[in-house]
Amino acid sequence: MLQEILDEIILFSVSFIANLFASVSGGGAGFVQFPLLILMGLPFAEALGTHKVAVIFLGVGALSKKKSEHGKFNLDRQIALLMLFIGCPAVVAGTLIVISVPSQIAEIAVGIITIAAGFYTFFKKQFGSNANPERSKLRVLAGTLAIIAVGLFSGSLSSGAGLFATLTFVSIFRLDLKSAILHTMVFVATIWNIVGAITVGSVTTIHWSWVPVLIAATFLGSFAGTTLLIKLPVKIVRLVFSCVAIMSGIILISTAV
Repeated sequence: MLQEILDEIILFSVSFIANLFASVSGGGAGFVQFPLLILMGLPFAEALGTHKVAVIFLGVGALSKKKSEHGKFNLDRQIALLMLFIGCPAVVAGTLIVISVPSQIAEIAVGIITIAAGFYTFFKKQFGSNANPERSKLRVLAGTLAIIAVGLFSGSLSSGAGLFATLTFVSIFRLDLKSAILHTMVFVATIWNIVGAITVGSVTTIHWSWVPVLIAATFLGSFAGTTLLIKLPVKIVRLVFSCVAIMSGIILISTAV
């Protein structure tokens, strides 16, 4: 009984902090919460399903805060359609692939790319400072391919999807950083994770006894983090994004080797 209480305290504390930073940076919770579940004894597939059920509330917490901030952010229709009709099938495909395919090499590769993205955004001082709604057909095509790749990551590795989605929205679709993070919370953290949770739940088991505490930590961390996101200047949000990306990449590589 004491061990169960200690486990839940650890789960809540670590998940709260991970999701607080994730909601400010636009991703990264999976790099901490998912490996934690494995370290605490869950098999890979069961940890994946349990994480995806809980992390849905990362988006729910962010959206709950957004409802009290009317007019600050609006969703981009083109991005919304791509995320729903192109991204969701990619999430399903990635989830089904990871159940039967070892992912060590992919995790190391994604870790290296994530670290590189962190350094890129750190040194690119204007990253996400200004929005530009005009997009060429080539830019939209590049963004579509990026969304497919990010969807596969979301379904398979369960780590890096939020950060890469935010990077895609800023670098390719030219959203400002705060708006990009909101889109990530809506589509990756909420909708994509619902799709992933249903998919992985249909082919493996979920550790339901840990789900309530994970949901509470995820929701509260996300709500608090989104509150900070709205109030913080873009340069601070960019710094948080860069630091979370670099640390997430390091964690991903260390857990893979």
